[in-house]
Amino acid sequence: MRSLLFPQGRPAWLGWGLLCLGLAALPWLLGSFGLRFAAEVLLVGVAVLGLDLLVGLGGMASLGHGAVFGAAGYAAALLSAQVGGSLPLVLTAGVVAGALLSGLMGWAARRTGGLFFLVLTLIFGQMVWEVVFRWRAVTGGADGLRGFPRLSLGDWTLDTPLSLYVVAAVLALAALALARSFARAPLGQALAAWRDQPERMRALGFDARRIQIRVFLLAGALAGAAGALYPFVNQYIGPNAVHWSMSATLMVMLVIGGVGTLHGGFIGAMIYLVIQTYISSYTERWQLIVGLIFVLTVIFLPHGVARLAQSVRSRRQA
Repeated sequence: MRSLLFPQGRPAWLGWGLLCLGLAALPWLLGSFGLRFAAEVLLVGVAVLGLDLLVGLGGMASLGHGAVFGAAGYAAALLSAQVGGSLPLVLTAGVVAGALLSGLMGWAARRTGGLFFLVLTLIFGQMVWEVVFRWRAVTGGADGLRGFPRLSLGDWTLDTPLSLYVVAAVLALAALALARSFARAPLGQALAAWRDQPERMRALGFDARRIQIRVFLLAGALAGAAGALYPFVNQYIGPNAVHWSMSATLMVMLVIGGVGTLHGGFIGAMIYLVIQTYISSYTERWQLIVGLIFVLTVIFLPHGVARLAQSVRSRRQA
């Protein structure tokens, strides 16, 4: 797995510098609504990044990842209602809830593969939705949760669009660095080798199950951290956040952005959410536009929008 932000032959600090510069420039270019929207894109992008580790690195397409993201949001919102919106506590609750739920799903699905794996993760996610939707006394049922405390860090209240954006940007950078380190580590390389040549790795005595569980834990922790902050951006979280359609949406974002690119999830999240947020105000058929982009991406850019420049360069050389 290789990110195009850090291609071979270019110093890593240059890619990080350009990324940080771009994130730092956005507050000067966007208003309050734009900053909240940018924070939402970054948080959803972190969740898609976790999914990219499962799909791009491990070759395990999951339809339960959205449930992990949403369940962590519920856990953080419920905790904040009891002890306040302390940022460290909220993030800890989300990471723990996400890692545990994703790890449990990975453990249950570790002996399956292909279609059976996909269906099992789907059913697992729907079980989470059933709990959230039916347990009205705790989760609010179909009405969801709202009115929980604002985020805080010490004496600072993080309730302005700028503060929420800064927190989301820091989380996105940390998540990207962690994912990149894992993908380049021997553990990540071994899992990628299992994905590409399982028979050969099995003949060498390699057991991928333990590493697969670790990838699920990491992916769940990333989705959990993002999910923990997500309710505080809009001051609301509902059962749609854990529905299977959320998992499918994250998968669509990943395919559009680029599987295995690490940062492609952020690009896919931006494209999808721009259409959902802005284009939908002009037409109710915005999902047709998403579908058209998805089909065109699969046909003409099978490696995603993140690798558009590379695809154009390859076609010119050909």
